[in-house]
Amino acid sequence: MAATALNPAVAAAAPTGTSGGTLVQLRSILRSCDYSPISTGASVNNATVAAVIRVNGGTVAADVQLSEPSTPGAHFDVILIQAPRASTLPCTSAGPGVAVSGLDIDGVGQGAATVQDSIHSGTTGVWLFVRRASPYSQTPAEFYTSDFIKPV
Repeated sequence: MAATALNPAVAAAAPTGTSGGTLVQLRSILRSCDYSPISTGASVNNATVAAVIRVNGGTVAADVQLSEPSTPGAHFDVILIQAPRASTLPCTSAGPGVAVSGLDIDGVGQGAATVQDSIHSGTTGVWLFVRRASPYSQTPAEFYTSDFIKPV
């Protein structure tokens, strides 16, 4: 696979030193639990988000970095979802095949979080869903998902 140049804003948010992990960019695409797209760009879309996903034996971990200077103090949920997963199964709260962590933005708009889970039987890949809840809707105010499913 050929290397691609990172958008400078995403490169700024990218975790340093991948140490054998896979760099994954996240974009504002809302997806269902089976990874199929629901909508594109309907969120505020102010952040740059990148992650490094590492697989070690029976465990998968994602180190996520988010940069959003326009919303200091915001809280995001970071969700690691194992695939394949049916669109009818829940994937926004912790449960089998889903791990959740919080990510809080500091005063200058930077935040980082690590989320990890045991790899479940039948899992072929993982992807990330990062969201900021909306006080007025069940649709997140902001959302970002992995550009691809990372094979495990």
